[in-house]
Amino acid sequence: MKRMFLVMALLLPMAAQAQTFAGRASVEADYKIAKGFHVTAGEEVRTADSFSSLGSLRTTLGLTYKPVKFLKLGVGYTLINPFKVDKELDDGTLYSGFWAPKHRFFADIRGSVDLGYFQFSLKERLQLTHNGDADMNVYQNPRNALALKSRLGVKYKGWRAVQPYAQFEVRTALNDPWGYTSGSQQTKKDGTTYFAYTPTGYTHVYNNRYRGELGLDWKITKQHVITPYVLLDYVSEYEIDTNKAGTRLFSASYNEFFRISLGVGYVFNF
Repeated sequence: MKRMFLVMALLLPMAAQAQTFAGRASVEADYKIAKGFHVTAGEEVRTADSFSSLGSLRTTLGLTYKPVKFLKLGVGYTLINPFKVDKELDDGTLYSGFWAPKHRFFADIRGSVDLGYFQFSLKERLQLTHNGDADMNVYQNPRNALALKSRLGVKYKGWRAVQPYAQFEVRTALNDPWGYTSGSQQTKKDGTTYFAYTPTGYTHVYNNRYRGELGLDWKITKQHVITPYVLLDYVSEYEIDTNKAGTRLFSASYNEFFRISLGVGYVFNF
């Protein structure tokens, strides 16, 4: 736990140099269908970077089961509708609007323990995200992206109605595209340079995001909970640019940046 607070302390000054800012807002309904079983439904709105436009709409349905006090299991599905601004179509025209929905399936396990007024938790989530864009280049991104999220958290519960918390999460990409180049650099007639490229499959495993989260659960009543929070993200995503045949590599690098997201969530329990 000391390590989590150390990483959070490092992220906070980095946030002052954040390269992008974004916002989130969500509503969720949590219904108890039987002892230990809950079904949830929620809607989330995210903005694009710098609040320049709508980023995406996300609709989630989930089921959780708590067999014992300290353990919770969950499964769910999220429909992600990304909003693209000025996406170029095949005929060269520009389009703004919702584009190529993504389908995300996830399963998680969460353990928690109470020590005095503090609650410590560890959550592991395995998720698969299917990209529905028929025009995507599968040598640059996997059609079905696998990721593992590991989150460590602590919450202070001594104030009852207001419960501040801190969390630290690592996201690991499990099946990013990988390959190797061969031969010397080539140049196209338009001046574009490239290397001969041989894809070797979806074998690249690496940590592509570190996240710190600070927030509080404000229990207005037993049924109504409002959660304002701030996310501090350090993202390091491996990006490659190839032709659609996967035979030419134009560029490959890690895209690194910091992002601050301000959010608020509302949960209705019944």
